[in-house]
Amino acid sequence: MDPDILLIGEALIDVVCRPGQAPQRIPGGSPLNVAVGLGRLGHAPMLATWLGSDADGQAIRAQCASSGVSILPGCDHAMYTSTAEATIDAAGHASYVFFLDCQMPPIRLETPPGVIHTGSLGALVDPGAEVVLDYVEAHRHHSFITFDPNVRPMIMDPPKRLLERVGRYVAASDVVKVSDEDLAWLYPGTKSRRHLIARAREWLAMGPDVVVVTRGAQGALVATASGDLTVPADTTRALRDTIGAGDSFMAGLIHGLVTHGYATGGRRPSENWTDLRSILAQASIIAGITVSRVGADPPWLAELSPYASNS
Repeated sequence: MDPDILLIGEALIDVVCRPGQAPQRIPGGSPLNVAVGLGRLGHAPMLATWLGSDADGQAIRAQCASSGVSILPGCDHAMYTSTAEATIDAAGHASYVFFLDCQMPPIRLETPPGVIHTGSLGALVDPGAEVVLDYVEAHRHHSFITFDPNVRPMIMDPPKRLLERVGRYVAASDVVKVSDEDLAWLYPGTKSRRHLIARAREWLAMGPDVVVVTRGAQGALVATASGDLTVPADTTRALRDTIGAGDSFMAGLIHGLVTHGYATGGRRPSENWTDLRSILAQASIIAGITVSRVGADPPWLAELSPYASNS
């Protein structure tokens, strides 16, 4: 039976401004992207977020409805829906301006969700971050918890201050995914494969069963109590852009853990490397499909069938 899956964090509108083109307004935000990815993979995820009743909020609600994501009641009392404006210059470089309302409503569910996922702005930026962290820590023994810091240096605390909060999430999680870029920012000088694995093992010692370090086209490094493994990226399709790639990988990772039965019953994914490799290989395929498209547009479950033999 598919467990309840709760995503907690920001849903916002990406406003992309390119020279000579009208601005594009696209629903985004890491937890929203993961929720949409899971909905398209056949789950019925719930999203706890903070939206306004404006046109941007309506666009996000429509995106959720079309992908099988339900938004928890009480999440629509924001004065405005958060936006991230990205201005692209003639050379292709982007500068960003954020308009954020990072509050979070109280999360009330009759029973603990089977899976909780959080990360990025909603998990790490005040004032909502403390609400999210308290909820995660209160459910660490009742739910399967996944975390992706997905840092945004421009609007987050400096690394030394942020690491305390990140560490609490890591300690409360069963599975953590983090990009090599995030680790390099959190721990300056962490760039080589050896350094990345060392940091992943430090996090592993804090409590998770699995720590996955994504490296874009270089694939993923995985640290477990049973040892380390490497998973190649799926590069069989032409690259369009990398927007939403990490979130699609995260959705694929949660999807695999759920469908293989690791989100219920206390089974540990590190105990079966065959399953773990299969789960991670499919997550890579899902991310590969996403980067072959414009924007955060994760695949539907039916789109994965041609790749079933490779996962």
